[in-house]
Amino acid sequence: MAIMQFEEKTVETLKVGEFALFTKTVSETDITLYAGISADFAPVHMNEPFGRETRFGGRVAHPMLIGAMAGGAIFRLLSPGAYPIKREFQMEAPVYPGDTVTIRAEVAAVDQQSKRVSVEFEAYNQKRELVLRGVSLEGMDLAAEKSKGGQC
Repeated sequence: MAIMQFEEKTVETLKVGEFALFTKTVSETDITLYAGISADFAPVHMNEPFGRETRFGGRVAHPMLIGAMAGGAIFRLLSPGAYPIKREFQMEAPVYPGDTVTIRAEVAAVDQQSKRVSVEFEAYNQKRELVLRGVSLEGMDLAAEKSKGGQC
């Protein structure tokens, strides 16, 4: 069994332009579980006949589910010492059950003094269509806290 190992990133070692990818096929189960966690049971997400009558032509994934998946790419880019301060995104196209989404997260700016990193991300479906874009402000001071023996 392969073990995933991450190089510990720090605000001092990151460079603008570094990027990471995360790919996942969005399943019916993912959508159902997200609905249960978020209590968002909107029929466009949960009811295929309803979805067929909308401009989407079928049931679609929750935008927040796809936005949350950006965390997978950001984790791979900044792990393990980062945490989100602010994330903003907008949907560009719907994501349907069975779509494979690839998210690319890229370091856009590094502020060593405040130990914060700005990350831009985009998500594409298997047809290479842009489905989401956004930006995240990440704190990078957890490693410093760990070395001081501090706790979150």
